[in-house]
Amino acid sequence: MIHGGNVWQGDRPGDWLDLSASVRPGGPPSWVREALLSAMERLEYYPQLSMARGRTALGAFLGLDPGHVLPTAGGISAIALAARLPCDRVRIPVPAFTEYAALSGQYGLTVETVPLLAPGRSVRPLTECLGEDLEENTCVWLCNPCNPVGVGFSPEEILDLLALVRQKNGWLAVDEAFIHYCPEYTVAPLTAAEDRLLVTGSMTKILGIPGVRLGYLCGKDLDSLQGYQNPWELSCFAEAVAMALPDHREDLREECSRSRERRESFRTGLEDLGIFVYPSDANFLLADFGRDVRPIEEFLYGKKILVRRCMDFEGINDGRHLRLAVKDENAVRRTLEALKEAMECAEKA
Repeated sequence: MIHGGNVWQGDRPGDWLDLSASVRPGGPPSWVREALLSAMERLEYYPQLSMARGRTALGAFLGLDPGHVLPTAGGISAIALAARLPCDRVRIPVPAFTEYAALSGQYGLTVETVPLLAPGRSVRPLTECLGEDLEENTCVWLCNPCNPVGVGFSPEEILDLLALVRQKNGWLAVDEAFIHYCPEYTVAPLTAAEDRLLVTGSMTKILGIPGVRLGYLCGKDLDSLQGYQNPWELSCFAEAVAMALPDHREDLREECSRSRERRESFRTGLEDLGIFVYPSDANFLLADFGRDVRPIEEFLYGKKILVRRCMDFEGINDGRHLRLAVKDENAVRRTLEALKEAMECAEKA
């Protein structure tokens, strides 16, 4: 897997300003840390095999019956389960998170990619790029908001696509790893009634807990997919965070609001430097520099700033794009100053 967050490079992880992984700046909030400490009391016991406590808490948080939610060891485990759907092929809009294709291919499915972006750097309608000429028994993947582009799709758009998928006896798998930055777009509550809709999710980004591994799968009938899970997948630490979630919705709303303000400030600063920035509803921005970004990436690396070059993302693997995580105000300012200096050096080279 190619992924951001490679801060383990001989220095202390905290020495880096990591814009390559789109995780909450400053790490987890105090209530998460308290939940993790409370879990220490259960270290000597095996976690609850049924995950009933975790399912109940996640259901309450997501507005779903516990039977329609399955806790997982991070979002990637939820995606791996969704890739086990009884389909013959998958259709994926690109650019996209590469693990949809990798896991589907691993399980013997035919993988088809279709371009999400139209000429002129616009985003194609979902029913056009994903719903046309669908073959029978196809699983259509959609990341909402889309990684790495950042654009979000409304529930109405997704339901229109689902109608086309259902006509072909297929499935629609929606990855909501970044949905807590645009919660108005979630379709997780709809999975209780829609038998051809599956939603994967993660608490990693909004809570800043990639080391905890807390994700979830939402669907009307999860029994067959649960059979692919390993026992004790939900650790005592992930369970403790899940159980605290229903009481801390306000924290997530506040973090979402802060991130939106920082994102727009970052976008303005990048555009002032002459960089094209795609519209984003997530906690990252996709930037097209219109030139080879390797010298810029190397310059930033020398300043202890990590960015995500997009050479593994089909459709934007032209060497011109960087995905930049939205961090706090100081990080935004530091990054913009470094980028300005890097671009000036590149002009002189």
